[in-house]
Amino acid sequence: MSEFNLKDYKISDTITAIATAPSKAALGVVKISGKKSLSILDKIFVPKNKKDIKKVKNFTLHYGWIINSPKSKVQSLKSERIVDEVLVSIMKAPHSYTTEDVVEVSSHGGVLVLNQIVELILKKGARLAKPGEFSYRALINGRIDLLQAEAILKLVEAKTPKAVLLSSRQLKGENSKKLKDLKKDLKNIFIQTEAAINFPEEDISFDKTNLRKSLEKALKKVKRLQKSQGPADVLTQGLRCVICGRSNAGKSTLFNRLLRQERVIVSKVPGTTRDVIEESINIKGIPVKIYDTAGILEPEDFITRKALQKTNQVFNQADLVILLFDGSKKLSKDDKFLLDKTKDKNTILVINKTDLPEKIKFGQKDIDQHKFIRMSALKDNDLKRFEKMVYKAVYRKGIDKKDLIFLNQYQKKELDNLAESLSNTKEYLKKDYTLDFVNFSLKDSLESIGKITGEIIGEEILENIFSNFCIGK
Repeated sequence: MSEFNLKDYKISDTITAIATAPSKAALGVVKISGKKSLSILDKIFVPKNKKDIKKVKNFTLHYGWIINSPKSKVQSLKSERIVDEVLVSIMKAPHSYTTEDVVEVSSHGGVLVLNQIVELILKKGARLAKPGEFSYRALINGRIDLLQAEAILKLVEAKTPKAVLLSSRQLKGENSKKLKDLKKDLKNIFIQTEAAINFPEEDISFDKTNLRKSLEKALKKVKRLQKSQGPADVLTQGLRCVICGRSNAGKSTLFNRLLRQERVIVSKVPGTTRDVIEESINIKGIPVKIYDTAGILEPEDFITRKALQKTNQVFNQADLVILLFDGSKKLSKDDKFLLDKTKDKNTILVINKTDLPEKIKFGQKDIDQHKFIRMSALKDNDLKRFEKMVYKAVYRKGIDKKDLIFLNQYQKKELDNLAESLSNTKEYLKKDYTLDFVNFSLKDSLESIGKITGEIIGEEILENIFSNFCIGK
């Protein structure tokens, strides 16, 4: 549970926060939102061109100075205690991010000057915003829905251009529209069942075959969204990719090639890597946390035993395993052990050292079980084709990038509930249950959609979601 309670997010308050990173920079921004925004600004801001800042046009920019003494006592600007030279943006309700009066003060980016501006705003009647409170107000006031709020968080945390693009699409409302369209279709079916139950004397009839087809179509849409959750999570959290194999198979060479630098010492002496080494790379727009692991050795000493323990830990948590073989040697017992260990993992088999005569041989079953590639990590042969295979391991067959949707854990659970209730509804129709069962199940489906978009949501969920946002967002 978050340390913040929803009661702390009082809509009636005027709030303020620094919206940029608190560091030495050319520019910093302080935001104010609420009914008192313009009156507070009027008390601390002197425009260069004399004007009543409370009566200026919407979406206008104003140059002037932030001052720290009462304007009523001003004889001239020269006698003022000037805090900073600033530009002020005015966005009046309801045409702002929060749908309230919003002011953004762009000052120089020093930590001290930004804090001084915030202190002045607080003294004039605002309070410091809680984490995510600006976005919370945007949600409560109908400016965004919960999917768009989630997209804002993912946009801030994005590690690759692809994650930025998908977050922007969701923020624009593309995924919200999909769910709204789905809700509209289900609501039409629900209304028919509701009418038939409440007005039996009217002898309202409908085609159950067409209803089943409509439900099947809706269920397919939901299943596509469920299927997209793995790739969507990878884009935000990164793909955990482990390179493993027996000693001296070329794991560190491949690791260095993928990083485009000599990060790990490479030697012909087996067992050079004695620890798990982690780095982050970008493969075709996918953030990848790649791990070089210790080879499969008999634990002869304490260091080796610890290395193997860490190898097993990252192996068990991996989203993708790169199982590397030395193609110039025959299949060993360690190779066979790893083949068996990876049979239930998402795995790419790599026959390395194709620059040497090939001696290794596999059974057809081993090759069919996993994706398979021959390459020379030393010579960079087929490195691009290998990276393409990693990309395809994320976007597996049947997943359309347009179906990718960023959800939090609460929303994922409701998506699963939605799929389950639709499956139940379809089954009730198929087995000729009474319309009450169909009606109740459809109602559950509509509620799940409402919870995903934020139309129906509890206080605890909101507290957890917005406490993850940074202050000023």
